[in-house]
Formats: sequence, structure tokens, C-alpha cells
Amino acid sequence: MLTALLNTLDNALLTTSSATRTLEEWSRAHHLASDPTVRAVRVASPERSCPAELLAALACSEKNETLRYRHVRLMCGDLVLSEAENWYIPSRLSPAMNTELETTDTPFGRVVAQLSFTRRLITAERLWAPLPEGWELTSLEAGNATPLTFPPLTLRHQAVLHTQPGVPFSAVIETYTSAAFQFPPPDLR
Repeated sequence: MLTALLNTLDNALLTTSSATRTLEEWSRAHHLASDPTVRAVRVASPERSCPAELLAALACSEKNETLRYRHVRLMCGDLVLSEAENWYIPSRLSPAMNTELETTDTPFGRVVAQLSFTRRLITAERLWAPLPEGWELTSLEAGNATPLTFPPLTLRHQAVLHTQPGVPFSAVIETYTSAAFQFPPPDLR
């Protein structure tokens, strides 16, 4: 069951353009908080250089174009669902979008939603395998109030966002946490 849950969330994240929207839908479906709205909380961290592979996919020359860095935690209620590091090219966004990204905690995907952007996956990584050796010899008790147990970090995706005409404007590294699975297992009887 843990593998199925991890696969379901991973597939949902990999097949949609907006991680924020996907996490909100997941939070709503699994009752992670009374208000399933996902919000971004800025992380005070030193600016990090964009990894070379993502920089190349952005078609950005840091010498000719400004590249900005934004690091946030996407949260639902008190749960941190993911850490997102985002590099974006301000000249490829509207002035209003840039102002909102610089002055608010609004999730990046929500700020740029009017671009009807697409997402191109660069890498997807499983940080945890739910089926350890000997898994078939144990069973998960279903229908009780005990939350499922996952390690702190579960998935990591690296992607580049493109406008509808195909212009890349943002690169992101998203690391998803076990908080997305903080709900009791379903009753399978």
C-alpha cells in the first residue's frame, strides 16, 4: 500500500504542470488540513547557483540575463509538503509577476499561472523505497488511527517551466516530504 500511495502522488506530480495545484488536490482528497490551501513560506537561505543541467535547459546565459533564486516551503496547514528551490528569469515574466515573487509568499506556480505554462521533467528521483527486504513477511494493519510511517524525504523532481510558445522561464528542484502522507491508512476490509 505504501508503494501505491507513493506512486500515486509521484504520478500526479509528474503529469501536471503545477505542483502547487497537485498538492492542494492531494491535501483536499486526504484531509491533510481543515483548509487544504497550499501556501509558500520563504526559507532564509543563501542564494545557490543553478545546477548546470538546469541552467542549460533554461537557455540562460547568466552573463546576459539576470537569474533570480527563490527558496520556499510549500505548506498545507502546519505540514511542510515540499521544499522548492526556484531559479527564474525575470525578463521572461511580467513586471507584476516579478513584484509578486519578490514581495509575497505566493507559490510560484500560482503567480505564473496566467502563462498556462508547461513543465518539462529533467530528473525524477525516489529518495526512499517503501518495500525493504522481507516486506512480504509483514503486513500493514488497516483501518486504525495510526498514521502511515514514511521517512522525512520521499521524492525529488527537477524540471523546467516553459511558456505556451515554448520559452523556458524557470527551473525548479522540488523535494517532497512525508507530510503528504500524514493520514491514517484506509480501512481495506
